Amino acid sequence: MRASTVAGRYARSLLNVAILTGKEEEYSNFLSLSRQVYERFRDFFDNPTVKPGVKLRLLVEALRDLGVELDNAEKNFLLILFERKRQKLLPLIERLYGYERIESMQKIPADLQIAHEPSQEELELLRKLVRKFVLRDPVFKIHVRRDLIAGAVVEFEGFRYDTTVLGRLKKMSRQVLKRRGEGS
Repeated sequence: MRASTVAGRYARSLLNVAILTGKEEEYSNFLSLSRQVYERFRDFFDNPTVKPGVKLRLLVEALRDLGVELDNAEKNFLLILFERKRQKLLPLIERLYGYERIESMQKIPADLQIAHEPSQEELELLRKLVRKFVLRDPVFKIHVRRDLIAGAVVEFEGFRYDTTVLGRLKKMSRQVLKRRGEGS
């Protein structure tokens, strides 16, 4: 079974528990911090000679030092990951949990690359654009990229809408190269 499929099941299961207990944001923070601790001490957590219970205790203590107390569901979730040797999926589970959470709100995740910090007016125009195609409100993950010069790139559900100066320059250069290739 593919890693993304397995990670998706873990993410959905955790989200279901989070929704039932009203702890969606808390579980999101728990996943983020758990991933960070895991990545920092990856060699220890991936060591097959260390028992899952020991890994769990160490992670729980590390999170407690960061001011986070885990509930039983969070501890059980981590223990299952360690027992099944799937802790490497934590970064993917975290990302998929975020997407699942957005979907559960009847919204759509969208990536927004923009040359400057967007104003509320610009965000509203981009929301309208996305709604036009998928009839749902987007939740933007915003990346400011100065190299775009001006404009924005919006990506959602496999669709890409590019209004950047950089995108237009690249398109023009491809057309020029194509014409030169036809003329030879």
